[in-house]
Amino acid sequence: MAIAVRHKEGQREAVVEFPPGPQPRYGAPLLKPSQIASELVAKAIASAIEAGWEPRSRGKTVAIVVDATGG
Repeated sequence: MAIAVRHKEGQREAVVEFPPGPQPRYGAPLLKPSQIASELVAKAIASAIEAGWEPRSRGKTVAIVVDATGG
């Protein structure tokens, strides 16, 4: 699973990639954005900034890989 993140006033986007989770069972719906914990997203964004993503700078999209806890 991956989410794209952009600062409200920034120009540079980050794609935060999480490790693949368990596959849904027969016909089960995929994960919806509303089902992702906001704490997990906040921790992933903090990890992206710590890894060098500067949301207000210009440049190419940055891909950041985090673990299942967002760290």
